[in-house]
Amino acid sequence: MNADALVRNRWMIAVRGGLAVTFGVAITLWPNVTLSAVVALFGLYAILDGAWSVAAGVRASTRRLEAWPVMLQGAAGVTLGAVALTWPTVPRHLVYVLAAWGVGTGILEILAALSMATRGARFWLLVTGGLSSLFLATLILLLPHAEVGLVKRIVAAYAQVFGVVMLVAAIGFSGKRAAPRYVQSPR
Repeated sequence: MNADALVRNRWMIAVRGGLAVTFGVAITLWPNVTLSAVVALFGLYAILDGAWSVAAGVRASTRRLEAWPVMLQGAAGVTLGAVALTWPTVPRHLVYVLAAWGVGTGILEILAALSMATRGARFWLLVTGGLSSLFLATLILLLPHAEVGLVKRIVAAYAQVFGVVMLVAAIGFSGKRAAPRYVQSPR
């Protein structure tokens, strides 16, 4: 996805950031939240974020192949959110679903950043979002038997950090135009 497409659709990045912050704050402010509630909120968040990512990929790119990392990330989010909401076994198994989602999301966000033509601050903000997803996956894999409160704090912190990074990225895209890919020489 090129930088011009991201600049034109920065509001879609801001919505993703707002969703993540809202999810993180909801978990943080919910007293005595159960793991089942965290799982349900995550499922809802992942579906909304995934659907929004697919929509952003479709809207932001004139060529579908250009936006495949964003759309694949969105499809993975919707799928994993649906799994989280319908998982028939003990919610603790969701730890592995969360970790898989974090790895997939992180890799696809980094690929989306790498597909940008420029490597400025906007590029690094998107890479930071991807790295925060990979960090969450690593932490979640290290905590399969952790107490609910710790899992809650880690997931909430990730969501808030990721959301703020996306909001800052959207603000960074605000009012900027990407440099032209091809500069014609004067004749």
